[in-house]
Amino acid sequence: MLALSKGFTSSACSWQKAGRKFKHIPVPVQVQVQALRELSSLSQIKSGVSVNHDDNRLIVVGSGVAGCSTALIAAEKHNIPVTLLYAGSMPTDCNSYWAQGGIIYRNYDRVAKDSAASLVADIQRAGAGLCDDGAVWKLALEGPNRVREILLDNAPNARFANVPFDRKEDGSLSCCLEASHAAPRIIHYADHTGKAITEHITAAALNHPLVTVVPNTIVTDLITTECEDRTNQNTHEGNATATVCLGTHILNKTTGESSSLLSTKGTVLASGGLANLYEHSTNPPGFNALGSSTALAYRSGAHTSDLEYVQFHPTALNIPGESCFLLTEALRGEGAILRDRSGRAFAKDFHPDGELAPRDIVARGVYNESQKVTEGPNVFLDITHRDADWLRARFPTIDAHVKKYGLDITKDHLPITPAAHYTCGGITTDLDGCTNMLGLFSAGEAARTGLHGGNRLASTSLLEGLVYGGAIGDFVGTAEQGGELHHQLKDILSTRGIRKELVDKTRTMNERKSTDSEELSRNKEGATDLLSKLRRIMWDHVGVVRTPMGLNHAASLISEIQEEACHLFEKTPIMETAGIRDASYAGEAIALAALNNRVSAGAHCIALESPEAKDIVTERNNNVKNNDEDADGDLDSMIRRI
Repeated sequence: MLALSKGFTSSACSWQKAGRKFKHIPVPVQVQVQALRELSSLSQIKSGVSVNHDDNRLIVVGSGVAGCSTALIAAEKHNIPVTLLYAGSMPTDCNSYWAQGGIIYRNYDRVAKDSAASLVADIQRAGAGLCDDGAVWKLALEGPNRVREILLDNAPNARFANVPFDRKEDGSLSCCLEASHAAPRIIHYADHTGKAITEHITAAALNHPLVTVVPNTIVTDLITTECEDRTNQNTHEGNATATVCLGTHILNKTTGESSSLLSTKGTVLASGGLANLYEHSTNPPGFNALGSSTALAYRSGAHTSDLEYVQFHPTALNIPGESCFLLTEALRGEGAILRDRSGRAFAKDFHPDGELAPRDIVARGVYNESQKVTEGPNVFLDITHRDADWLRARFPTIDAHVKKYGLDITKDHLPITPAAHYTCGGITTDLDGCTNMLGLFSAGEAARTGLHGGNRLASTSLLEGLVYGGAIGDFVGTAEQGGELHHQLKDILSTRGIRKELVDKTRTMNERKSTDSEELSRNKEGATDLLSKLRRIMWDHVGVVRTPMGLNHAASLISEIQEEACHLFEKTPIMETAGIRDASYAGEAIALAALNNRVSAGAHCIALESPEAKDIVTERNNNVKNNDEDADGDLDSMIRRI
């Protein structure tokens, strides 16, 4: 039986040494403008073709680094047609665009003493001992080659990207240091590396003849069915039957029309994480980061894991009434100091490494300090001791942003708050991006490979998208693995009445949607109000520090929101109702995962209310290799020692 999943019937960067010069190579303004015009034109041309004409394609959901890496490797190396779906009007409307600091490479200068083993040790330390060794070594060993292949392609007829990273005067890449890294290994483009990478990698995808882009498209559900398992992809189960993903059900957010996409190559969920479920988030507003990939997997029965490990960035600009703005890790790498309102530097109170401790520890330290006052900010970031001209050149985006609020990065202490930033868990995958569901893959922030463990190391996210997105492209393109999957999906689609069933379902969905303008407006407003309510619940009860009672309360409240959200979507399938429906499923999954894990580690900090709190809090998973195992049960001790 064909299934449309639930909701439908039937289923911190310091240049290497002070005084070491670097060369910042800006892209000429006219070139950027022309490139954007070409992107827009290509989007309009390619999105005009019918997306239902051919099933012999790989469906990729998400236009960030992971999605584009998957698409480019599959198309260029393996000659596989790709349909790239994204919710925005432009492919650069993705979370990858907003990454500030940089991307991990490899510092080949002997003085730096960098190596794959050194990076592995740093990732595992930041991940609170919960990382999967295979996932970490894969990133460390394959990362440099993927960067060269996908981001540093300077061939005359290059099909990949050639990103103009900052370079030193001798022409070599400028590598810098960030918090919790043992070596300066981060390559960058000023303080907007994500923007530079995204503009170039999306341009490469849009220009590739085998990649068809479909903008303004929301995936509302996966199309699944049951069949005999004839491949090795479903190694997690060992069952004779397997759930198979055949494609996606999609909604055009501009026309409101629903349709279906089928694929004999597979479907890749790479639409980012879920940090925008929180009231305070560094993620951009809109449909991004509402947990759409997690929700699609959750509704369809694909496995998710480690969702309790939501990373909170310790330093987001805190302006009352305004959205949070990320103040990159690189500021602290360059010497920025955490101070309270009296000017006291407090970072060494919670960790010997102070400002350069792992993110989860710094975030809890900032949170704990902020709770000591009832009015106004109590935590500030101070980098005023650095040279003013150097600061403005090194952090131009941050300098311009804080000026909007009358602040000067060279003179003022910047008010900060922790903010939800990154999803360490997600859809459970193996090292090839395969899930427990045949034909379904995931990469980037949407996926849980085991790379991050309980907490993400700075600047691993973009590299993860390259490595694991590329791995999916290679898997689908191999004759033994991808070929067998292709034949099985093709057989299913050719022998069952799936196409007719989908046509009937799509017709029904389009006919039942409300055309009443007042009802549409009312349901849109209702969805917006529900999302605001959900975000407050997530921040208050599933935030930096959690309690079992708060998590249980949150799960109950979110369940009520979910019921109403599903009703709104069924009546009025639009972007806003689809967003709150996904957000409610993702929020519920986080709350339940956190409630079921009573061990504080990494980004998951749970303060137990019972008299036995001390004993339970100090219980550690055997995989957690902390030096200090005897933390007290009180919050201050957990802040210092988890």
